Amino acid sequence: MKTQEQARALMTRQQHTLKNRQQSMLERASAEIGLDDSKLNK
Repeated sequence: MKTQEQARALMTRQQHTLKNRQQSMLERASAEIGLDDSKLNK
């Protein structure tokens, strides 16, 4: 794998991980304040 391809793959993985972490935090926060799951944009 070329260096550029490795960098792209790493960036993609990091963005995916960050998005998942943010989504989890938002879901936890919404549960804490009592938002209904049906009102969340998934």
